[in-house]
Amino acid sequence: MKVPFHIHLINELPTSYPSEIIDFFKNNDLKIPKLKSMKGIALSLMSTYNDYYFNRKICNDLFQKFNIKSNDSIQPFNKIEQLGISTSKERGTYYLVLPYQTSNKYKMRKNFKYGGSLEELDMEINKIKSTIVNDYIDVPNEDWQLGHINPGLEDNSINNLVLQPPIQSKYRDGYIFIDTLTKIPTPKKLKQLIKKKELVLSKEQIYEYFTSFNYWLKEQEEQEDPLQDEKDSEDISYIQHILS
Repeated sequence: MKVPFHIHLINELPTSYPSEIIDFFKNNDLKIPKLKSMKGIALSLMSTYNDYYFNRKICNDLFQKFNIKSNDSIQPFNKIEQLGISTSKERGTYYLVLPYQTSNKYKMRKNFKYGGSLEELDMEINKIKSTIVNDYIDVPNEDWQLGHINPGLEDNSINNLVLQPPIQSKYRDGYIFIDTLTKIPTPKKLKQLIKKKELVLSKEQIYEYFTSFNYWLKEQEEQEDPLQDEKDSEDISYIQHILS
């Protein structure tokens, strides 16, 4: 069982990777990050102290102790699995799975192959590039419009407006915009996408969506309904039953 890492365990950051982690990356044809990079710091700590786990408070304390500048200290630890090595599946708790094993993301990328020829691949890439140029780059500035960031909010102020080319009007009322290019489906649109099987989610993703939205909803309702905690507990038990 992992125990929380404590900053009093070290007076300096690791100056090298353990040989086991170097061998694992080499044998699996993975690229190990530079030791002094953000991911390198995270990986060296997680592999050197692999009997411990890291969380946001621990990472904040570490970065403060060693004067590491970062807007979000947990992110390097959160992104380690993208390197190709499996990490814990516990929310908010980060450590390397022992014995070391490749992550699902690595396996998907390793086995992914384009079904066509190189010429067909080039054609598909050029088609995507052409679409971006036609729909965004070559659109005259005067044809751009102001659209709502979140159509579900009763807010017509500048805080809920985003610049959009005409092509974005097709997504109006169905998506919430993070910025001009990045969007997520509204709850109604999300239901449609799942029903049509245009979007497939894993059980873990469904549960994470549920717990996250339940937490945000609780924040808004906790002052309005003193019984909300009890209702939330019942909802979580129900969704756990469905996913089991």
